[in-house]
Amino acid sequence: MRTVQIKCNRERRLFDTIEGSKLKILIKCSNTKVCPYKSDCPRTTEIILGAEKEAFEEFYKAINCPYCGKRLFDVSTGSVGIVTIKCEMCGKVATIPVIADQG
Repeated sequence: MRTVQIKCNRERRLFDTIEGSKLKILIKCSNTKVCPYKSDCPRTTEIILGAEKEAFEEFYKAINCPYCGKRLFDVSTGSVGIVTIKCEMCGKVATIPVIADQG
């Protein structure tokens, strides 16, 4: 399995996923003080990977950090994949299997 880096529109790394994932994610960038674009950044980014926008339903499920419980991102129904992300709150790296179904 090959890892793919997902970046915001300002080329800041948001998370990693495996190649072949089918994801629609809404993620809010932490907009930390080290980001050179923090004054003109929209912060919320929609990531669509592996399918057309219409292939996903508009129902979102919150995904939280398994260590501290902070909300990391929202994932749309029909998304399938694995996301590796660093929590901005606790600093730990979590690998999260994403299987978002309604329920």
